[in-house]
Amino acid sequence: MDDKNTHTTQSRFSTITKYFRQYRWYLIWGGIAVFTANSLILITPAITGKIINRLQEGASIDEIRNYVLITIALALVSGVFRFTTRRTIIWMSRYLEYDLRGELFAHLLRLSPSFYHRTRTGDIMARMTNDLEAVRQLAGPAIMYSANAVINLVIGVSFMIYLSPKLTLYAVIPLVIMPFSVNRIANMIHKRQSKIQEHFATITTAVQENLAGVRVVKAFQQEDAEIRYFEKLSRKYIDLNMDLAKLQGIFIPLMRLVAAVSYLTVFYFGGLAVINGEIGLGTVIAFFAYLGLLHWPVIAIGWVLSLYQRGVASLDRINRLLHTEPEVADDNNGKLFDKKITGKIELKNLRFSYDSHPVLDDITLTVNPGQTVGLVGLTGSGKTTLVNLLTRQFPVPRGQVFIDDIDINDWKLKTLRQYIAISPQEPFLFSDTIAENIRFGKPDANMEAVISASEVAALSKDVHEFPKGFDTMVGERGITLSGGQKQRTSIARAILVEPAILILDDTTSAVDTETEHEIQQHIRSVLKGRTSIIISHRISSVKDADIIIYLEQGHIVEQGTHEELVKLGGHYAKLYHAQLLEEELEQL
Repeated sequence: MDDKNTHTTQSRFSTITKYFRQYRWYLIWGGIAVFTANSLILITPAITGKIINRLQEGASIDEIRNYVLITIALALVSGVFRFTTRRTIIWMSRYLEYDLRGELFAHLLRLSPSFYHRTRTGDIMARMTNDLEAVRQLAGPAIMYSANAVINLVIGVSFMIYLSPKLTLYAVIPLVIMPFSVNRIANMIHKRQSKIQEHFATITTAVQENLAGVRVVKAFQQEDAEIRYFEKLSRKYIDLNMDLAKLQGIFIPLMRLVAAVSYLTVFYFGGLAVINGEIGLGTVIAFFAYLGLLHWPVIAIGWVLSLYQRGVASLDRINRLLHTEPEVADDNNGKLFDKKITGKIELKNLRFSYDSHPVLDDITLTVNPGQTVGLVGLTGSGKTTLVNLLTRQFPVPRGQVFIDDIDINDWKLKTLRQYIAISPQEPFLFSDTIAENIRFGKPDANMEAVISASEVAALSKDVHEFPKGFDTMVGERGITLSGGQKQRTSIARAILVEPAILILDDTTSAVDTETEHEIQQHIRSVLKGRTSIIISHRISSVKDADIIIYLEQGHIVEQGTHEELVKLGGHYAKLYHAQLLEEELEQL
């Protein structure tokens, strides 16, 4: 049982101990600085007591001056080493925070989409902010305060025992309850702070949603209702902060009360000892000085316990995230192919389920390099899932999907995604310029290539109307652009990387018929010699494809060219005639 607990503890702290080894010299020099700074400053009360006693004994001015100069020198040197303490240990914790944040971010980018389907973004952000800060406090301030407290207590109490064992006992007894009181109150404060942080996140979410959906709020005239809701949230936020302020108001007075009891105890028994001639006045004054120096270390013990509890809890949450393995990763047991993809796609009895829910069943298809495939079907028929499997966004069973006659699991993920570009149905744009969003997949692309890709996507004419052209900031999630402009930006981004396989997932659903026709005319030149898969609800977008697939509930129910499927008179033909009728009615 003990071995198991030891192993668990080692596994828990291995996340940060590897960084301790990396920055060990910061810890070594920090430890030396902590010991030296506290040792020097703890000599000062003894010298002060010596000065008082020597004054009573009639010491010379020169002797007293020497003692004072020694005290000043000790204070100055101690200050330098105290600065060095923070310059090493606290800096180390900041470097650790930087490295751990980078490790977390890199790990998050490696995780599969399914992880994000079942994990809230707010929970992930809490790991990256509050939990990361708690771990930094554990790795930096907690170590520094612990070292300070231990050294101060050991050396300080040793000096006090040397001066007067009996008076030391009287002085320390009231201080014993201080760490426990500090720890208990600190935990209560932490719980209240956690509630405040959680509620602040709720307020932030409400503000973000209202700003992002301001058009909807205005359209439904819900401004007053949203204002009242926000006032309710703000009022609760104030109440939570006031509750915390009451607790914090108790904390300092309680610490001062304990300290005052300790001072009064020393004052009373020390005074009696001086009157009885048992000790000198300087010894009592030295005791007061040591008590002043020991109060914070005693408080720090309780505070460190609180930092440790919060830090370990946060470290466990971070470890759970770091130990989450991506469902899709390179298979290191086999030889992975890393070469140029020509574009052949072969599906053999492909079956796929998500959360035990069948999405694709018995899909068999062969696409030769340079061919264009159109995917048509009702919403939820599995079209998007099918193309996501081609880039291995989800685990793909062996023997069912092949790229260039090689099992998709035997390709390096980086290579696979380098030669397959997808423009999703719901494009995501970053808070950057239009040009940078287009060249996201190819950062080194020149401006001519960006403009050329935007012309194919029928985007350039819109961009030229913007005051800053391609340098226009699109705002968060591309909020400053229309739905059609975002989709066309996404198309340009996919075209720019010049992929071997191009996937357009219903990327013209938000554009008008005229613009769609313009995109189709331009994109034909891009599709030549390139394998492409076009998903669309509009027959006009796929009717020129070499192969058209009609999916229904994860099954291929119809397959052929446009003319063949129209003659067949099935689902595809019905959809085609319905859209023709719709277009005729729009022209009336």
